[in-house]
Amino acid sequence: MAVADSPSTRRPSASRPAAVVAVLAFALLVRGGALWSMPGALSTDPDGYRFLARSLVEHGRYAYGDVPTAYRPPLYPLMLAVCEAMGEYANVAVAMLHLAVGVATVGLAERLGRRWGLGRGALAGAVLVACDPILVVQSTLVMTETPAALLAVASLLALTSASQSPSPGRAALAGAWLALGALCRATFLPLLVFAAVLLPFFAGTWRRGLVVGGCLVAAAVAVLAPWAVRNARHFGRPLVSTTHGGYTLLLANNPSFYEYLRHGAWGSVWDADAFNAAWRRRATRSEPADELHNQRLAYREAWAAMRNDPRTFAYSCLVRAGRFWGLMPHQLDAGEGPARRWGRRVVGVWYLAETALAALGLVVVLKRGLGQDDRSRPDATGRAGSSRPWTGWLWGLLFAATLTGIHAIFWSNMRMRAPLVPVVALAAAAGAAAIVARTAGRDRLVLLHSSSAGTV
Repeated sequence: MAVADSPSTRRPSASRPAAVVAVLAFALLVRGGALWSMPGALSTDPDGYRFLARSLVEHGRYAYGDVPTAYRPPLYPLMLAVCEAMGEYANVAVAMLHLAVGVATVGLAERLGRRWGLGRGALAGAVLVACDPILVVQSTLVMTETPAALLAVASLLALTSASQSPSPGRAALAGAWLALGALCRATFLPLLVFAAVLLPFFAGTWRRGLVVGGCLVAAAVAVLAPWAVRNARHFGRPLVSTTHGGYTLLLANNPSFYEYLRHGAWGSVWDADAFNAAWRRRATRSEPADELHNQRLAYREAWAAMRNDPRTFAYSCLVRAGRFWGLMPHQLDAGEGPARRWGRRVVGVWYLAETALAALGLVVVLKRGLGQDDRSRPDATGRAGSSRPWTGWLWGLLFAATLTGIHAIFWSNMRMRAPLVPVVALAAAAGAAAIVARTAGRDRLVLLHSSSAGTV
């Protein structure tokens, strides 16, 4: 979203490279400062990703001990394995990995904003991504939020390019990025399916649409195939996801959690220790088949809880969706000090302001963008119909809808919306641009077209 008051505003500014470099330097400073200021950064392994990485380095197995596993998606442990191979410098290598991924996310967010018609406002969106509280905190932890954010913005950029200027190569690139996202977090899979169905409609003719859709699917299959083949060998079925879904569904839908929802004090946190202890006693893992058994058992018990108490299940979906889009982190320690309490409040104010700006930005984008027929406008290659910034916003909204739907049913909290941070930040930048334009007395906002042309 930008103000168009002269032809010069429709061309990339000559100072853009310097501004982008400045934003990337700012991102490096923020993320590096977070790692430096937290002495325990990257020292814990809450989800066992580094354990799996060490298993790959030391034994050549993606396994817990001698038992092959598909409980965690493989991409992040593969990235960490490169760091673990550094031996005593592994922690430094992981820190460098997170810094590089975080800065790359900011850079691609700026480019995505250009593709989505924000013009110079894309820089503001990139700054918001650089200092987003969720991404900053998660960059200090060995968890998938950091790579998932990068894969999300890369996937959306590729989808935007493929829908604005459909070609087999762009479609294949989109399929590959989405498949890599699925190998980091299974929640990318629904967007991959939607992309395979919807992208052909942007191609203009049904024959070209079949080619475009086929290239996307072929690239995604090629990326997912090694994981599926490996799982078929160990588990007897070509899993493209993980065996973790059953546990996350049961964690979100079990009698203990439902009881907490019915009678727990407002603002209190459900203590899952007893549930997890009981689940560990039942969910043994002595051979690969046990993981499939545990997954089936978890799904069966979760669906039973939903059927036995449909009203609480419906209410729990609202609770989980609210937590997914929560503004302020939950209080996890009843004896938290003033610094932590005020820190949570500052984060709440940040997200309240950003969410309000994002809502305004989406209203303006949809009102202005969807009402424009720009299919006759040529792109940088001279082809008509390729410069359509609104198509990118539709992919972003679709991604937001799928993740919200998934986490309304499965376990949810604020950090799980990390892949959507770039979308929200760019929408907030669009909202800020609308306010600036109105304050400056300009009454006509348009989506830039020429700045969004080009290829990924």
